[in-house]
Amino acid sequence: MKLIRKFIRFMNPSIETDIQADIDRRSLSSIHVISLVCLLFESVMMVVFLSAHIGKFDHNTWASLFGASYCIVLCGFSAFLSRRMLRMNDFPHNRFFLFKIFFFVAFTAWAIFVDYRQYCRGDQILTFHAVNLVMICFVIFRPWIGSLLISASFIGLFVPMYLYNRAEDVEVLNLILLALASMASNAIRCHVQIHVSTNKMRLVEANKALENASRRDGLTGLQNRLALDDDIVRMKGRETTAFMIDVNYFKELNDRYGHVAGDIILKDVSEALKHLFPGGHYYRYGGDEFLVLTHKSPEQNYGADTYDFTQEKYGAKVSLSIGNAHGHPENTEDLFALISEADKSLYITKARTHSAEFGGHDRRKSVSQ
Repeated sequence: MKLIRKFIRFMNPSIETDIQADIDRRSLSSIHVISLVCLLFESVMMVVFLSAHIGKFDHNTWASLFGASYCIVLCGFSAFLSRRMLRMNDFPHNRFFLFKIFFFVAFTAWAIFVDYRQYCRGDQILTFHAVNLVMICFVIFRPWIGSLLISASFIGLFVPMYLYNRAEDVEVLNLILLALASMASNAIRCHVQIHVSTNKMRLVEANKALENASRRDGLTGLQNRLALDDDIVRMKGRETTAFMIDVNYFKELNDRYGHVAGDIILKDVSEALKHLFPGGHYYRYGGDEFLVLTHKSPEQNYGADTYDFTQEKYGAKVSLSIGNAHGHPENTEDLFALISEADKSLYITKARTHSAEFGGHDRRKSVSQ
């Protein structure tokens, strides 16, 4: 029973959606290339054939023209449809599966037609085996589906030869062994591709994780300056408000409550910004400074230039100073200029909140309006 279950899993492996999509795209790309190559080859061969048979059209000539025309039309259709599907960012697996079945059956039927005529003339059977090899190497089916298709194709080749002369010139055992070898090759090819695609997806996910980690501040989880440099390119040309936020007397908070408390305060500030400026882009600009970019006007966001809260665990009184600038930057330079204006506005706020009038002590140079 254990061997049977293993065989069933081998013939019908579980494939994740993203892995299946990658396999489908690889098969589709192969079908596109195969169709173009066959289209070019058959077109050239038809021209050569017609040149050699001008005025000599008989039954065999018309049959050959029919076979070549069928292949050219089929290749053209497959190349066109596969190209359209490749341009789609996301195409349904079921739709591609039907197209892949059509491609296999249509080309195999053409190969059987060509080789049956060759067999009747006593020539070697080559086209069918060439098509079978191409399908195994480039078009990926689940093992059980591939086995059914390959079995049907070999039966489809054998039956007309048997009806013609009981397949007297065919080694049946060799044909069976070749069919089994084709099924095994298709199954192995499928499992190899699953392994390759799985490793590829894992590598992509790992690269995305590394990229996300490089774009995020490890303490607060907000985006960092590297992310800002990338994001700011996509923000130009839109109404934008920049907010610069600074924690007042953060060094004193660190000295009084400790660096662990300071880290917790910075995390709390990052969460507070998401409530004050919903829908914005949040960045830890450096140290205890934060940047928020929104596509709303200042009036639609938090309107005050200060914000106070109490850190629950340590009971620390935390005060934020806020500066903002609003505009419609047309390029990257305008956006950085807008951030600079918000920074100047922040200095003005800090000069006021740190003044003796507000019970503070000014640790930064005052900036006059």
